[in-house]
Amino acid sequence: MLSDAKRLGFVQIKIVAPITRHESLSSQLHKVLNIKDVQVIGTDRSETTLTSVGRAAAAALNRALKANNTIAISWGRGVEATVVEVASETLPGLRVTQLMGGLSAVATSVSAEELGRTLAQNLNAQFIPLLSPAVVSNARTRNTLLNEDSIAQVLEISRHADIALVGIGSHGSSSSEEVLKQFKLTKAEHEKVAKTYAGDVSARFYDSNGRSLNSEMDNRVIGMTLDELAAIPHVIGIAAGKEKAMGVLGAARAGLVDTLVTDVSCATEILKLATAAKEAQSA
Repeated sequence: MLSDAKRLGFVQIKIVAPITRHESLSSQLHKVLNIKDVQVIGTDRSETTLTSVGRAAAAALNRALKANNTIAISWGRGVEATVVEVASETLPGLRVTQLMGGLSAVATSVSAEELGRTLAQNLNAQFIPLLSPAVVSNARTRNTLLNEDSIAQVLEISRHADIALVGIGSHGSSSSEEVLKQFKLTKAEHEKVAKTYAGDVSARFYDSNGRSLNSEMDNRVIGMTLDELAAIPHVIGIAAGKEKAMGVLGAARAGLVDTLVTDVSCATEILKLATAAKEAQSA
């Protein structure tokens, strides 16, 4: 019967490599970043780094879930790699919502709305979409939209989320540049921001110490502020690649992340940056 089901395509067998955690790097990073749970993941030859990190982040999310939890989600390829690996749940009362509105210039597959919908399906949860752009043209438009009940109610649900799942952008990374494009800054404005930002989470940019970077940009974003994100009890941050190190360091200093899932190259670069910063302070 099983062989017939396989032949007809009803049953598929998938061999999944075990998740390999680098204990030494994880321990070092935990001490340097002061994050509750740090998982530095190795890459199996059969899959990409992002896939390995995503599988580990998905496992962390499944472990953290409890009945009646609300999960608020960001956007990006790291979040996508996580969402597709999340195991089905039978926990009652689960809800999924968005930390931010939609980014018009990014692929639909990595948008917060699409990822939220997929995560809700995987978890057998209710999905509560935030039907709004993430970045608007000015503060007046933002304030008008924030006064709309349909938007205000979803953001209030997000503020009281139990778990957040976020990708971490970093200076010079393609994801951060995609977000910056949403603001349609002048050349001078873009250069000024590019010189000072370390990373971004959910379209909120911050410096190397995790401080919010630009109030004018913040006033155009529809979504959680950095302070509101930090107040969520369990934030799972995903970052893969050496280029994400600066963003992770800033996010850690801001207290934005409770569980960090990253890869060896990013972890190694974070340790280098942290050591250099410590030496500069003592010089």
